[in-house]
Amino acid sequence: MKKVKDVMAEDVVTADHAMPAATAAKLMLEEGIGCLVVMKENKIAGIVTDRDLLTCVTEKHNMQECSIANHMSSPVVTVPPDTLLLNLAKVMAARQIKRVPVSQGGGLLGIISFSDIADDMDGQVADMWSEWLELIAVTKTSAQHRRGRRTDKQIESRVRAPAHIHP
Repeated sequence: MKKVKDVMAEDVVTADHAMPAATAAKLMLEEGIGCLVVMKENKIAGIVTDRDLLTCVTEKHNMQECSIANHMSSPVVTVPPDTLLLNLAKVMAARQIKRVPVSQGGGLLGIISFSDIADDMDGQVADMWSEWLELIAVTKTSAQHRRGRRTDKQIESRVRAPAHIHP
C-alpha cells in the first residue's frame, strides 16, 4: 500500500500569517496554486485557499490591509509522511478537506491534495485491472490447453480400433 510520502508534493508555497490577502492572491496566481500553507514562527498555523480569499472580497475587506490569518483554516489537519493513502483519503472525505500539509516533528515536508490521492488510486486501479485481465487470459489459455489435451486423448481412444478387430 502506498503512503503519503509516495504521492505528496514537496514544493510547498508558504506565506507568513501577517501577509495581506492581496499579496497572497497574487502569489497564488503567479504560482498557479489554490492554497498557501500559512506559517507563524516557522510552524504551520493554518491553510488559506483561493476560496477563502474570495470570502475576503465578498465581505468587502480591504485586501491590502486584511491579513490572511483572518481567513485561513486553523487549526489545520496535518499528516505524517508514513500515513497510508487510503486512511488519509477516508479522513479527507469525512471532513471534506481538499488539501493537507505533510509534517513531521513540527516541520513542513510537503502537501497532498485529494486529487493527488484520486489520481494515484486511479493509476493503481488501472494497474490492478491490467494484472487481473492478464491473469484471466493466462488462466483461460491454460484451461483451454488442458481441455485440448483431454480432447486429443479422448479422440485417440475413440479412433483406435479395438485389439480384437483386425482389418
